[in-house]
Amino acid sequence: MPVQNNAPAVQQVCHAITRAIRDGRLAPGQRLTEAEFTQKLSVSRPTVREAFRQLCSDGLLLSEPHRGVSVRQLTRRELDDLFVIRATLEALAVRLAAPALQSAPAELIRIQDALDQAQRTADLTEMSRHNLAFHQLFAETSGNTLLQSLLHRLTNSVYWLQFRVLVADDKVLHSNSQHQEITAAILAGNAKTAADIMAAHIDQTRLLVQSLDDFYFAPPL
Repeated sequence: MPVQNNAPAVQQVCHAITRAIRDGRLAPGQRLTEAEFTQKLSVSRPTVREAFRQLCSDGLLLSEPHRGVSVRQLTRRELDDLFVIRATLEALAVRLAAPALQSAPAELIRIQDALDQAQRTADLTEMSRHNLAFHQLFAETSGNTLLQSLLHRLTNSVYWLQFRVLVADDKVLHSNSQHQEITAAILAGNAKTAADIMAAHIDQTRLLVQSLDDFYFAPPL
């Protein structure tokens, strides 16, 4: 029997679609249907419809009259605008989270160790996974739920493009040096330095994403 339309079921569908986009199984511009996910995830149509609505609100999906729902495709300008905001918010998250992470650094050190191991073994999949955890840690530790929500929505918007960078460009492995610098600054109590490095780190990601072929972007508005 299909799961009834409730918050946990809706979130399961949201997570499944988000993972599929992050892993490259759903591409920008690809059309999604309620019937497909109703059957695939054994949930009701109202559940899938609500998940689509939430992901459209987050900016991950796009709903258009007479065309249905598809994976949102950003223009290059939209991507730049998004990364400018994201860099500012991620730097703020670092500043807010720094005191707590300095006094209780175990999780930060664990994630950094995992990133270092992924770099040593050139494991891009593991780098992607631990990179996401690294950035989420600052938002989650910031103590600011609105900031955490905003960063979640911004990150969702570029999941698929970031995945394309991770599988196609070994330069991402070398970006771990900035993770290491952020971690060292946090442990040394230099919150401002850590925040500045995070802003530069996000901008470096922006440049890597912008280096992708025009195929991955929507035409200019």
